[in-house]
Amino acid sequence: MGMCPVCNGMTTLEIRCTQCEEQQIDYGRIMDYYEKYDAYLPIDLTKRSNGIATDLKEEQCPHYLECSHCGIATVHLVSEQ
Repeated sequence: MGMCPVCNGMTTLEIRCTQCEEQQIDYGRIMDYYEKYDAYLPIDLTKRSNGIATDLKEEQCPHYLECSHCGIATVHLVSEQ
């Protein structure tokens, strides 16, 4: 299990929207938005059921991003260290 540099405050995401090129807002790990207590479960356990086939194997942290201008929501996979 790696460590996400974004979740741990070592870096920030600066991703532009594919529709309008505005800065997207990072709302953190997608697993934190599932069930009520999922944010408290082990990260590797939630990666097994989040619907992303490669994030556990390739040590990636899926982040929920939303465009501040047009509202397009995306998931960006951050490489863990």
